[in-house]
Amino acid sequence: MEPKIIARPDHIISRRNISSAANKVLYGLKDAGYTAYLAGGGVRDLLLERNPKDFDVATNATPEEVKRVFRNCRLIGRRFRLAHVYFHNEVIEVATFRAPAPEEDEQTEGNTFQTENGVVLRDNVFGTPEQDALRRDFTVNALFYNIGDFSIIDYAGGLEDLNKKIIRVIGDPDTRFTEDPVRILRAIRFAASLGFTIEDNARQAALRQAERLEACSSSRLYEEIQKLLSCGKAERVFELSCELEIFEHLFPEIGAWRNDPDGEGKTHWLQKTFKQIDRWRNAGFDINPALLFALLFGEYHEWVAEQLMKSDGLSHAEALIEATHRHCRQLCDRIRIPKAVTAHIASIMAGQPRFLKTTSKNAARMLRHRDFLDAFLYFKFAARTTGRYAKELAWWEEQRKKKS
Repeated sequence: MEPKIIARPDHIISRRNISSAANKVLYGLKDAGYTAYLAGGGVRDLLLERNPKDFDVATNATPEEVKRVFRNCRLIGRRFRLAHVYFHNEVIEVATFRAPAPEEDEQTEGNTFQTENGVVLRDNVFGTPEQDALRRDFTVNALFYNIGDFSIIDYAGGLEDLNKKIIRVIGDPDTRFTEDPVRILRAIRFAASLGFTIEDNARQAALRQAERLEACSSSRLYEEIQKLLSCGKAERVFELSCELEIFEHLFPEIGAWRNDPDGEGKTHWLQKTFKQIDRWRNAGFDINPALLFALLFGEYHEWVAEQLMKSDGLSHAEALIEATHRHCRQLCDRIRIPKAVTAHIASIMAGQPRFLKTTSKNAARMLRHRDFLDAFLYFKFAARTTGRYAKELAWWEEQRKKKS
């Protein structure tokens, strides 16, 4: 198909808004005789007058050819063979134009592999710019900026969807979500962070395919959930996750607990959690992953701890530690939370009963603890959300002032 090409005078992207590292890679490939395009989210964000978090490059040079052009280059990846070009404070990812995954009888050993369920596990089949654009996930992520003539190239209708503020899947949504169910989470993140709506066919497909998330790589899910929580629009992420029935597939224990007959208050805690995460993120506060998960799981962990105190006779702190580790072990097959993060979550939770002891000796010990700030932020959030421990919270805030 013929792409829609927007000449330089008719769009707002300028090389001045592209990082110097990305410009060096684009011009380096161009001067070596290769086609070089700025691709994906960087083009999308520049057109929306946003600051891209990173810049990706697409080219007809193979990874090995890219490495020959740049001495500061390293090849990575098995599923997708990529080139990373390293600069002082930035890494530019360079991908060779790729073709769609071939049919089963056309697959070349070592290049493409799919499971029986249709999930693409490896794809190193190189192709044309058009093929590369049409194999991307969403139309708004399939735009190219050509360093050769400074034009924008649109094979998938991404410009129109940008104007309409729509997240639309390229191709059949059921097929694309089957190939990679994590695309459902990406659709939610882009819709939330950009203020876009998810096109109806994609919404319906996400509802049908949501359970496939349970079979995804646990490491990838951990990374994507981090992105969802940190995008600055976590409250909207939660709303979309509930609308598309995603939350229960990611966190089934919390989902079942939240949806029991007296679950209304539990939804209130989660809504407040996501709103607080957005406040911190938009204020530029760097939130520890353990604190994010402690807040997300906190009310559930406290409920489990109550049961353990009754059944096993554990102290409050011991029960909170056991509840945290028990839940994270249950999650491990779906979301691989690192052991160090799990231990940090447990430390945050174990510290909560200690905030009820308002003595100078306890304060001196607590204020020296390496996890004090995260534990205190959790306590402050919990106290204000539940309306409890107002006196204790005021006392601890005074102790922090004295120390500072």
